[in-house]
Amino acid sequence: MHLSNDTLGDILAVVDRLTLPHKTQVLMETDAGAEYKEWIDHDALLVQLRDAVRSSTGAHPGAGGLASERSVIDSDALEQYDSIVAQIRRLYIEVTDSTPFKQPESNLRAWFIEFRRQVESRKVGREVIEAKYRKLNRIASSIEAKLNPPTVLEITAPCPRCQATHATDDDGIYRRCLIVESRITEYRSLDHTRARCLACSATWIHGRGMRQLRYEIDQAEKGELAYTVEQDAAVIFSTIEAVRENV
Repeated sequence: MHLSNDTLGDILAVVDRLTLPHKTQVLMETDAGAEYKEWIDHDALLVQLRDAVRSSTGAHPGAGGLASERSVIDSDALEQYDSIVAQIRRLYIEVTDSTPFKQPESNLRAWFIEFRRQVESRKVGREVIEAKYRKLNRIASSIEAKLNPPTVLEITAPCPRCQATHATDDDGIYRRCLIVESRITEYRSLDHTRARCLACSATWIHGRGMRQLRYEIDQAEKGELAYTVEQDAAVIFSTIEAVRENV
């Protein structure tokens, strides 16, 4: 169960990011040009998305005043929040007959406790564990993308899992299937980097995932003299490794 326990730890990290206040370390610069690291406090991602539903804070439904002074609903954020709340509620119902809590944060933490018990009792297979991890990571990444859109890079090498080169993304755009979503410039680390295949949904996250993807691409291309990973992919990975080494 070593792999499952590792993945459970990754799942808990995502659950914590979604439901608890957390900190991230960013690289700052003084007026003299000297660099230093500083910790930034963040609310739970679910709380941040809930707050983002209203573009004007402090207002409430039915408030008086001029129409131009009332808060404006972010319909995209509202639709996304409602969808995530429903997904978390379904997760909760999968593991217990108890009445769901009012807030999605409580439902998600209660789900993890029961899900971990099932894993430790060997009632859940590795495939299910990995699927839940990918699902929760997609939820967290979608919130982060809404609040702070990442830099999106395309890798021209085929996906090492399914060998696809192109696929259609969520917006219906036909593009290279290996996509890296990165916040390296902002955080100067790989903690907020994710790669995924649009064709088969394989996902690699954080520094460990980036190194794994590089390894899989190299292994897939071994012995094929007519083709190597193209220059833009090499630049992406060399940049990632350089940032990692300097953190």
